[in-house]
Amino acid sequence: MDDPYLQSVRTAKLAALAHAIRIVDDHGDLNHRYQALIDDSQVVLDSNRIWLTQARGLVKRLVVLAKAANETCWTRALPRRTGSSGPDSGSGTKSGAPRGADVSDGGGRPSIAGSS
Repeated sequence: MDDPYLQSVRTAKLAALAHAIRIVDDHGDLNHRYQALIDDSQVVLDSNRIWLTQARGLVKRLVVLAKAANETCWTRALPRRTGSSGPDSGSGTKSGAPRGADVSDGGGRPSIAGSS
C-alpha cells in the first residue's frame, strides 16, 4: 500500500470541489479571514497536481467555509428540491431522509457523506 503522504492527485479531478468553493465565494457572506481561505484554496487548485493530503485539507476548508457562510447563501445558490423525494412528500422523515437513515453526526448536527 502506498504512503498517502506521497500520493498526488490531478486538480482536474477536483472540479466539483473547486465549483463548491466558487459557490461559497459567490454567495457566502464571509469576512476577510474566510475570504483569505478561499483565495488560498484557489491558488492551490490552479496548479496541475497537488498532494492528496492537500486535497483533504481543501475539503476540510470547504466544510469550515460552508459553516461560516450565511444561511441565505444556500437558499440563493442551491436549487429547491421538488417531486416525491422532498421532505413534504409524506415518505421519510422531517429531514427528507428515508426513515431509519442516520442524518446526524451524533452531536445533533447533519453529517456530510464521506466525512469522518
